[in-house]
Amino acid sequence: MEALYLTIPMAMCIAGFFLYVFVLAFKKGQFEDIESPKYRMFFEEEYPVQKNSETPAVSKETREDGPTSKS
Repeated sequence: MEALYLTIPMAMCIAGFFLYVFVLAFKKGQFEDIESPKYRMFFEEEYPVQKNSETPAVSKETREDGPTSKS
């Protein structure tokens, strides 16, 4: 029974903290537009430039036409 005197107030404090964080995020507009982020990946125009990397960057020909085998 004594454990309940400690765990219930701790649970209430944790729940209050998460409620405060949720309200703060809601006021900042984090939940206003939930549709467009999932479509944003379709509108990327170019791949990021890779400098000083061991893997070669994708060439423009490979990106537009796809991989081709010229044997």
